[in-house]
Amino acid sequence: MNALKCLKAACLPLTAVILTPNMTVAQDTGLSSWDWQAEVYFWGADLGGKTTSGDDIDMPIDDILDDLKLGFMGAVFAEKGDWLLFADAFYLDLGDSDDVTASIGPIEVDVRGSFDLKGFQSTFGAGYKIMKTAATTLHATGGVRFLWLDGTVKVDATESIIGNPIAGQRITEKEAGNNWDAVIGLRGVTALNEKWYLSYYGDIGAGDSDFTWQASLAANYRMKNADLVVGYRYMDFDLDNFGPIDDLNLGGPFVGVKFSF
Repeated sequence: MNALKCLKAACLPLTAVILTPNMTVAQDTGLSSWDWQAEVYFWGADLGGKTTSGDDIDMPIDDILDDLKLGFMGAVFAEKGDWLLFADAFYLDLGDSDDVTASIGPIEVDVRGSFDLKGFQSTFGAGYKIMKTAATTLHATGGVRFLWLDGTVKVDATESIIGNPIAGQRITEKEAGNNWDAVIGLRGVTALNEKWYLSYYGDIGAGDSDFTWQASLAANYRMKNADLVVGYRYMDFDLDNFGPIDDLNLGGPFVGVKFSF
């Protein structure tokens, strides 16, 4: 059924937007104990790419928000001396249902279609300080990127009109999988003045993916009890044997609030 294939191609990649959270570095204070930071944020990323059948994936952020049932985005960082630890996570639960058209040979019939998708993405690892100046701190980083997707697509033709060739049928298709990649990169912070500083990050990697990379740049403003973070992030996956998805790219602005403790 062409409609079912289209529904899967449009829906399953949605959770890949889980891919990705903002990661910022805690500035070195020279203290002997670990300095901790936590961040909550929203990444307004549009989704693009290709399915294994060669169809384009193009889903703007407003479509993703329309189908959102539950979502969480956050990150934690710790720094001690020259060392940095980081972990971030993104979870989404998406679902929707609608009337769709299914093609059976030359015949097109109206049926009820629905999808339910859950996904989790996390990048975590460690960094070591390789440069320190009056304004800039730079860490070389290494870590792991994990992606999990679980999606179910249902087509219910039990209420189709009499005479439909698929009347009385219920069809359920499920796709689930894990994707692990090792990544290396650079993470830095550059102070502009007492209130403003830039944070930036980039990495490349491979593993279950043929290749993956990401880059982000953010402006940070120090407030009384927290820092406001605004920036742009892009992430790309060249996936290998990961369900119906062959290539994914995510890009868009993000905004967050960062707390030190």
